[in-house]
Amino acid sequence: MAFRGVLSLFVCLLATVYAASYDGVIRAVGDGRYEAYMIPPNKANHASFIEQLPDGQLTLAWFSGTKEGADKCSIVVAHLPPNGTQWSQAALISRRDGYSNQNPVLFYDSKLQLFNLFHSQQPANDGEHQAKVWQLVSKNNGLNWTAPVEIFKVDGSFDRNRIISSLDGGLIFPIYYSVSGDSHQDSAMKLSSDHTDWVGYKVDDSNYLVQPSVIRPTPKQSYLLSYFRDRRAEHIYSSSSTDEGKSWSKPQKTSLPNNNAAIQSIVLANGHVALVYNPTTRARNPIRISISLDGGKTWTYAKDLESSSSDNVEFSYPSLVQSPDGFIHVSYTYNRDTIKYVKFMENWIHQ
Repeated sequence: MAFRGVLSLFVCLLATVYAASYDGVIRAVGDGRYEAYMIPPNKANHASFIEQLPDGQLTLAWFSGTKEGADKCSIVVAHLPPNGTQWSQAALISRRDGYSNQNPVLFYDSKLQLFNLFHSQQPANDGEHQAKVWQLVSKNNGLNWTAPVEIFKVDGSFDRNRIISSLDGGLIFPIYYSVSGDSHQDSAMKLSSDHTDWVGYKVDDSNYLVQPSVIRPTPKQSYLLSYFRDRRAEHIYSSSSTDEGKSWSKPQKTSLPNNNAAIQSIVLANGHVALVYNPTTRARNPIRISISLDGGKTWTYAKDLESSSSDNVEFSYPSLVQSPDGFIHVSYTYNRDTIKYVKFMENWIHQ
């Protein structure tokens, strides 16, 4: 009995210390990395997205609720001021009774000087086939937001990855459709010349391939590359476009595995391509960042951001951005308990 009592006390103390780290404070890890754990508003937290504003502020958005797909699952945002050392407590910005909000996408529109947040919304506990995409706008860097407005009204509409600019000054918004069954899920691009109205273009032969992450490997060149999540949990796929996202080559397998979980890619300031993903076809663990020196064709460097010997943990749904000082900022789901934030320079990956 005495042993059990001591063990129970130890577990309670350990849990208290562990939970206390969910405080948003950025701490040096000691190997050139810094990390923080967001303050979780609710029990289940997932699908984060990170964006940097022109003044240097970082903003994180994710969905939080009792569980994914549940009633009142909400979109929340937290902020990190320029040179800040602690993320703010998350603020609730979009919730609807009887519905579940998911997959926030942040985008600062420098042309209109507006901060946008897009997210999917579906009837609670009813799957993804009736999802739509909604939009909120902030004129003061995320301090206040407009009421959500439905913009993509086709059943099964979903967003996930970063909006990029087209060469003519318009926008390219990668989306996907989740209708019924994995084989009836595919990808599309929404294009907008005025940053307001959107025209859709389907990615042909993209059955099973969702959540496209689009990059422009070389600035000012009309060549786009997209990476796709594979619903069959086999490979990351890629496809290219030479007409600013209107048409795409037939998606092909890459050398990288996929576990039917989200990925995200960006082009770094030096032209290298960074991709964060789970390097497995099984569990959502580990989570890894890889670097390509040749525009996303091959991957020279790779390093795990997080790993565990257990398959019963989850590190998933990454988002990343690079700040002007060279730091790479990554956020990802930390076992659904909270969202983890890490930052590091590219040379940390090369070590």
